[in-house]
Amino acid sequence: VPVSQVKNQGKTVHFHALPLKRQVVLRRWLAALKRENPPVSREARVCSEHFVEEDYVEERFFESGNLVVRRSNKLKSEAAPSVFDFSSYEVGCTDRPTQSDSACRLHITISL
Repeated sequence: VPVSQVKNQGKTVHFHALPLKRQVVLRRWLAALKRENPPVSREARVCSEHFVEEDYVEERFFESGNLVVRRSNKLKSEAAPSVFDFSSYEVGCTDRPTQSDSACRLHITISL
């Protein structure tokens, strides 16, 4: 799954494409996004801010004779986004926030 990235406030944010070919995992992603009209296109992306550390594959390699373990930018095959703040959304509405949420526009880029 291709990952794109941008820098935001000194931090690199990666954007992950929806797992369109893995229907079970895709259903978990769409449920997490809580949208009436979910983005199911090749262009839809969810940013790394919506995933927890454990969702990422660890890279292990030796550097100067020492084992180095670090988080890669690749999601585990079963990972689904789980970090959201839906507090700005009206009760019963799953598509639109009640106020302008520029942070959300940065984190979830979708083509509808």
